[in-house]
Order: sequence, then C-alpha cells, then structure tokens
Amino acid sequence: MNCTLLVTGATGLLGRPVLRACAAVPAWRVTGTAFRRTGPGLERVDLAQTGAIPAFLDRLAPTVIIHAAAERRPDVSEKDPDGTQRLNVGATAALAQWAAAHGAFLIYISSDYVFDGTRAPYTPASPTHPINAYGQSKLDGEHAVQAAGRDYAVLRVPILYGEVEALDESPVTVLAKNMLNARPGERLAMENWATRYPTHTGDVAAVLRQMVAHKLAHPDFSGVFHWSGAEAMTKYGMALAFAPLLPFDPARLVPDNAPPAGAPRPKDCHLDASALESLGIGQRTPFASALPAILAPHLVR
Repeated sequence: MNCTLLVTGATGLLGRPVLRACAAVPAWRVTGTAFRRTGPGLERVDLAQTGAIPAFLDRLAPTVIIHAAAERRPDVSEKDPDGTQRLNVGATAALAQWAAAHGAFLIYISSDYVFDGTRAPYTPASPTHPINAYGQSKLDGEHAVQAAGRDYAVLRVPILYGEVEALDESPVTVLAKNMLNARPGERLAMENWATRYPTHTGDVAAVLRQMVAHKLAHPDFSGVFHWSGAEAMTKYGMALAFAPLLPFDPARLVPDNAPPAGAPRPKDCHLDASALESLGIGQRTPFASALPAILAPHLVR
C-alpha cells in the first residue's frame, strides 16, 4: 500500500538504516530530516525549533512519521536537561499534535531507560520509573504522544549498535575505539555491572518497516511495543567479542564490577518483545556475526 513517510533524525545512528529500509519499499515515498546535512531524500530542519514544525509538516504532508531524532546520551542529558527536553519532549509533542490533527500515524522511538532496571524483564505494560534525566525525557515524550491522540505506536529499544560513521557514535562500538587507542600492553577496565541487550540498528529498522506495513494492512494497530536483542551482555562481554577482530589480547581486559560513573544507569532493563513477535514482526542479528562488517571500515589495513 502507498504511504508518504517521514523519518526524523535520518542521519543518525538509527535514522540512517531506517531511511534505507523504508526507502527500499517501492510504494512508499520516503523523506528524512537532517539537522545539518543535505542530500537526496533529506530535508534540513532543526526540530528543537518546535514552532517551525507544523509548517514543515504541512509542506511534506506525511501519512506516517517515524520519530527517531533524540538526544540519546544520558550524560549529556544530565548536563543539559533543557536542551534534552526541547528535542526529546518539545519536538515530540509538536510532531504528535500535528499527526493527531491530520490523521497521520506516528511511531515514537523510546528507550528501555524508562524503567529502573530492578524488575526485568519488562513488558509494555510494566510500571515505568526512570532514574536519570534521559530516561525521564523519553518517558515525557511518550506521555506527549499519548496525550495528543490514539493513533500512534511507541517502540522502546535498548542500547543500539550497527554501521557507524565513527566508532564513538555508538556506546557499543566506542569500546572497540578504546581498545584500538590503548597503549601497547595497557590493561583496560570494562564495565561488568549492568546487563545490556545490544540491538542492531538494521534489526530495529526492519522492525519499524514491518510495523508500518502492518499498520497499513491493519488500521487499528497502535500502542506501546518493545524490541530488543536477545543476548545478555555487559560491556566487558561486548569487549571480549571485539577482541579477536581488532586484534586485542583479551587478557588485557579487566572486568569492572562497580556501577559506571556519570548519570545513574539501570542494572537490567531487559525488554519483553513478545507482543511484536506474536504479530510475526521481528528480526535479530547475532552480535558476534554483525561485528566484522561493522568494524571493517574502521580498521587500518
């Protein structure tokens, strides 16, 4: 079925594969937003300037919006709560209100950090309790979407990795950067406290494409959903997976069992994705099998 689809944050870690996945559907007319860049299929807009959003949307007239733009760095959110609120809440509210007024379907990308990490696994109906400014901003964004209307989906996802423009673009691949930049023989401490479920951005993009297709075929589809990788790993465990590919002697990796510094992090926010799986929606790439292609462009030959 035809649709006019807008992907916000289309030059970001998640937005790039989402734009590609949706643009590959011949019947869909797809546009992405970018903050600084221009190019084919991209519209330059500062979503933090919320007053400009309605006119921008009036011009594009999307029937589906995937809202992937966000401040997603917890430590930055802790230091700049106002800027985080403008993008994660203010822009979300403006998009949701326009969507509700014009009969468009909005998919809002949220986070496992809306939970406190003490009672995993979490279903979409589990009580929320964010413990840092980032998690609160994403929950506030959810509330803004829900307040605007009924025709929406919220998709909560955990820590993301995938194709990166630089290794420090993802909190997963930055571990490889730290290993590559270590001095010869230097031992590196790697956090071994929080349990994460690293999720490939290509998988999330596939899930979002499937969600849009499902919505077009089933107009009543809406609500809060989860998607997550299935492999439980600490950052120390992720670093061990990187080690043979860099190469890096795994004996130089030291597990750090203390909570990480900076903004408080939940200990385990495992997301139950069974609601989407019951609809036949889903895709999971094994962590180890994804790494060679991700790292290859960033390794010196």
